[in-house]
Parts: sequence; structure tokens; C-alpha cells
Amino acid sequence: MGYTNGCSIPYTLRRNGIYYVYFRFTECRFFRCSLGTDSPRRCRFIISRLTPYISLFRLGRIGRAQFLTIIKTMKKLTTQDIDLFVADMNAEVLQYVETIPGEARVERLNNKEPTPIEFREGFNLLFQQHYQNALYCGKESLVENYFMRALSSAFDIQGMEEEIASAAANYTVLLLQSLDAHSAFWRKDISRYSQIVASIKQNVTASSAVQSAVSEGSNQCILTLADAWERFVKYKSDWTLKVRQENEKYYEVIETVLGADTIVNTITRRDIKNLLEMVAGLPQRNKKPYNRMTIQECLDADDIPEEDLVSSRTVNGYLKLCQGLFAYLVKEEDILESSPTNGVKFEAKSHSYGIYHLTEMRKLVSHFAMLEDWKKWVFLLLAYTGARRSEITALKVSDIRLDADSQRHYIMIQDSKTDAGIRQVPLSLRLINMNFLDYLKDKDPDAKLFPQVTNKTQLTRIFHSIREELGIPYLDDFKRRRIIHSLRHTFITEAAKTNTLPLVQRTVGHEISRTGQTQVYIHEFNVAALLPVIDGIDWLK
Repeated sequence: MGYTNGCSIPYTLRRNGIYYVYFRFTECRFFRCSLGTDSPRRCRFIISRLTPYISLFRLGRIGRAQFLTIIKTMKKLTTQDIDLFVADMNAEVLQYVETIPGEARVERLNNKEPTPIEFREGFNLLFQQHYQNALYCGKESLVENYFMRALSSAFDIQGMEEEIASAAANYTVLLLQSLDAHSAFWRKDISRYSQIVASIKQNVTASSAVQSAVSEGSNQCILTLADAWERFVKYKSDWTLKVRQENEKYYEVIETVLGADTIVNTITRRDIKNLLEMVAGLPQRNKKPYNRMTIQECLDADDIPEEDLVSSRTVNGYLKLCQGLFAYLVKEEDILESSPTNGVKFEAKSHSYGIYHLTEMRKLVSHFAMLEDWKKWVFLLLAYTGARRSEITALKVSDIRLDADSQRHYIMIQDSKTDAGIRQVPLSLRLINMNFLDYLKDKDPDAKLFPQVTNKTQLTRIFHSIREELGIPYLDDFKRRRIIHSLRHTFITEAAKTNTLPLVQRTVGHEISRTGQTQVYIHEFNVAALLPVIDGIDWLK
């Protein structure tokens, strides 16, 4: 969390006296939205409630439109907001009545003659009549007018007019009591004055209790994963050096996947299962070239050979560490009611990728087609091209081209580490009929096709959520893992049923398994030659 623009409240900046939610959510992009308030306390309250959603937005779990809706909801006036506002006003009334006995002396100290009692009484009577008329005649009082103006400057008050009027009426009663206290004191009825002050103090104490409860609720469990880990490491001071170093390495991956700023009580069982699936696809980082790669690069890597993947024992080591961390937050810190690791197991016995059955692919693709904007097309392209995640997310708008000979659109995949990976892949007629080409309209040809994807793990998280929502098991009958990369394996398996191996290999960017003169002809496969592979795949038929 960073403090920006000299503002001491996380994720905010202050401009012209107004607070904005403000933070970096990609390497070069910032999010900014007005909170509509100049109150530091109101800003802290909103940010405390927004913090979990900021983490979800930065991780790509919720979109911009959804996040803006959440901010708008947070800015909408609630009864709690009214209670906090009234609590401040009540405290001012108490402060006023407690200073009444010293008024005359203060005036003397300021070289003024004490205000005549008759004038004080007349002043009190004027305001008593106004407040009483407003209460009994149903007119809008000066108090209600002030409440409306003050609250509407910081909140969306639509639909809360009656609650504001009710709060203003109750506050008016308190003001009438303060005027009674004033009159009683200047009539030298000290006993009556003391009774009224005690009654007002009781009301203010009740308001303060509400204020404390709201503040306590807003501050409850604003603990990030990074902060929780720091506390956990201190608690586990008896770890040996070897155990600590191993757990620190595990935590680096956990933090990368779950997010350092993620609030711990927003982490779910699904997040833990997603973490374990991603860990199971990691390479052993003591091997080349993985020992020179960052954690994110390892998570984003596709087609890792089975012999290079981490062992099941390592994956269970991650699970054990998560169990320990969250058990600590439940039992020692009393921050969580239950651990998100409860009931989570890791069962994979094979490093192999499984494939999805045709009925499962129909479910998946039908769901992909219902997604919005970029998510829809990323997953449909993965399903209908057999391409790798990295290849699809690296595409530019100009990489979607028209082949003059076949008059079919194709994808020019250029981001590849091998010659075989650089290829033309025909665009499925199914995607054209779904109006994929409309998605390209008005886009800069040099722009990325999917700039919203900041890393491949973002797609993995979304896919895992979809798979779980559809009730599709992670493991097949042979305990083989079925993840987002399994879409590629499923495509290859299905295409190989009706096409020659070289055609399939050329389509998906595998090295051709033949050599010599045959190799020359294979590399001359054009878009038209690859159409049978692509057109033979229709998951919705």
C-alpha cells in the first residue's frame, strides 16, 4: 500500500480538498475515482470497506465497471453514516451546554460586558418557537435543511430523505433541551440545569457507543496477506533455518498468486484450490532455464515437460504452509472464524495433463460465449485454436488478417521462442459467426488485442472459477490434471482424430516430427491447407 500525493490514507489522493480513491493497477495504468467527500474520517471509512475490493480489482477478479458500481454503493448514504454524522453534532451540543456556566466570565476576559439575561431569554425563546413549530407543524426546519446540505455534499442521499428528516427531528429535540439548560442556568435553577446536562450527556454517550461500534466494524480484519505473513513468521520463531528458507520460497509464490495486499478474510477455499493447481504446474526452479526465471514467468510458462514439474510432495508442502498460516489467524489472532484451507486436499498423482470430454467442452464453450467483452474472446480463441495462453495474450489487433487466396481470416502468431511456433492459424467460422470481427472495430492496429490481461495467471484464476462453477472436476479418472492448458491438449486430441499429424502439428505450433524433403513441403502449408483442422472443431454442435 502506498501513500500518494502527500495523503496519509492508503489508496487515496486529495485534490482541491476532495478525496479520490487512487492506485496503480497495472505496470503503467492508474485508477482514480472521486469519493465525493472532504472529510478524512469519511474517506478512511470508505477506504476500509473498499480495500478488499481494491485487491480483487488489481488481481483481475472483478472488472472496472463492477468496481465502479461498488464505489458508488459505498458512497450511498446509510443509516450508519447518519448515526456517525449525528454523533458528532450531539457532541457539539454537549460541549456547548457544559460551557454555559463560564459564558459571563469568558465575556469579561475578552473585555466585553456580559450579555443581559433578558436578551439571552429572548434569543432562546425565538429559537424554541422555531424548533417547536417545525416539530409540530411538519415544516422543514433549519436543522433539517442543514442536514440535507451537509450529507448530500458527501453522499448519494436519494431514498434516504425520511431517515435524514427523522435524525434532524431527534437532533432538534436535543437542541431544545440545550436551550432549556441555558434558561435554567440563567434563572439560577442549578438543579434543573444539572438534570438537563445529565440527560444530554446520556444521549451523547449512546451516540458515541454507536460511533465506536461503526469504527470498530470498519477497522476489523483490515489485515493484508503480507502483514499476516510477517506476524506468522514472528510467531514461528522456532523454525530452523532450513525450514524457514523453504517456507519463505513457498510464500513468495503464494504472495504472487493471491496478492500481497489481499485482505485475509477475502481469501476463499476456491483461492486456495486455485493456488495449488497453479503450484502443480510450476517447474522445479533449481533446473535450467527456470532458475533464471522470475516466479511470474514460471507461473506463465506453458508446455513444461512433465519431468520438470514440481512433485506432489512439494504441492502438499504449500498446502501445509497455508494450513499453518490460516490456523494461526483463526486460533492465535482471532481474525478469521474459519480457515479457507478447511476441506482442501491435493490428490494429483500424475504430472500429465488430462483432456476435457466433449460434453464438458460444450459446457465450457457455451459459458465462454456468455462472458463479456475480452474474457469472451480470450477463452473462445483458446478453445478454437489450440494456441497457448502466452500466444493469445500477446496478439496485436493487426495480427488478425485476411488470406487473399482462401478469403478466410486467420491469426498470425509471431510471439514464439521456436520457428514452429511462428504460424498462421485460420479463424474458426464459429467465431466469425459470433461476430468476433466486430470486437476489432475502432481498435488501433498496433494495440494489444487484450490489454486487460496483465499476466497469464489472471486467465488461470478466471478459468478455474468457471470450471468449478460448471461442476467440471479438476482431475480425470486417471488423476490427471485438467487446467486451462488442457484446452490446448483437448483441441490437439480432437483434431488428430480426423487430420494428419503434420497438419495438426503445424496448426498448434509443434515441431514437425518428420525431416528431410517432407519437412520442406510441410512448412509450405498455407491457410487453406489448415482449414480442415480448424473447421473440423466445433464444440457446440
